[in-house]
Amino acid sequence: MSFKTIFPAGYNVENEMNDNIDINIVMENGDVYFGTFFTIQNVQHLLDKDEERCFWAKDMLIVKDLSKKTIREAVARTIKDAYTEMVFTKIGRIETKFRNMSFDDIPDMANGYELDLADD
Repeated sequence: MSFKTIFPAGYNVENEMNDNIDINIVMENGDVYFGTFFTIQNVQHLLDKDEERCFWAKDMLIVKDLSKKTIREAVARTIKDAYTEMVFTKIGRIETKFRNMSFDDIPDMANGYELDLADD
């Protein structure tokens, strides 16, 4: 199934090896999912920074780096392996999240703040 990735707050990764980013995954069937991608170094950094013994986040996926290529490949793998609904949370449908837009109208790897988003 085809999909597109949106960065709700923009693709503002400072260090591809040590950062995290929120994403929306827009499926061709109209479903929209939310998740946060973390790098292993970022998880370690957050543990050390807050002197925590554990770390968790809802809708979390750990990747080697936060390059757009890696993000796209990771999303594709969750879809291929039929784990999309286990890894990410469904937050709605295209018609409820994107004002007057169809799947074909939504640019892949777009900054969400540049799109005409529907009010929740």
